[in-house]
Amino acid sequence: MTHVLHVLSDRARGAKVPLEDALWLAALGGADVIQVREKKAPALAVFEFACALLARIREAGSSARVLVNDRLDVAMAARADGVHLAAKSLPVAAAREVVQRAGGGLVLGCSVHSLEEAQAAEAAGADYVTFGHIFPTASHPGLPPKGVRELARVVEALSIPVVAIGGIDAGNVGEVLATGASGVAVIGAVVEAADPRAAAARLKEAMARSPVAPKVPFLTAEGGMRRARV
Repeated sequence: MTHVLHVLSDRARGAKVPLEDALWLAALGGADVIQVREKKAPALAVFEFACALLARIREAGSSARVLVNDRLDVAMAARADGVHLAAKSLPVAAAREVVQRAGGGLVLGCSVHSLEEAQAAEAAGADYVTFGHIFPTASHPGLPPKGVRELARVVEALSIPVVAIGGIDAGNVGEVLATGASGVAVIGAVVEAADPRAAAARLKEAMARSPVAPKVPFLTAEGGMRRARV
């Protein structure tokens, strides 16, 4: 299975086309996962945005999956494919219990920033983690990046997929994937592009040139979005 590309929304970044359009175009360009990341929006606004995006992606026949960041309730109500948790979200174990009580079916991801956090997330039931930031990024100004060596340590230690995030683009993605990471997550490299569809396609092409297979494949539509454990 190939490496996966996650594209995240961020209204604080300078998208050159409307955000919903940018994410839809990213999906058409080959993004495997779209993350609806609305940190300051109320639940209703996130719900309506996610529903509209899901409808467009599915109508277009794209296999991209849509995850809602932070809001498990919104992800379930919108019938999204999963939820991605952050440090101030519900704990992974609590979210896993809610998902199981509801009959399962949602992929559950978690952002981590250290090996210890990554191991704790896996133990608590996360399907995958995103680790970063790998390179300097506008999302975390002034904070030192983790780098690919630390990413490699996390990849080696975990038995669930590790998706790298932070300052990644077509020029450095090969270095990232050489660690055995399952894929990458980006904002600016696609959302801020004048043509998000072409930007996503270029990034996927660069990823396809990596000679290193992911240590743990990230299961997307073809894998049924079942839990990504090995």
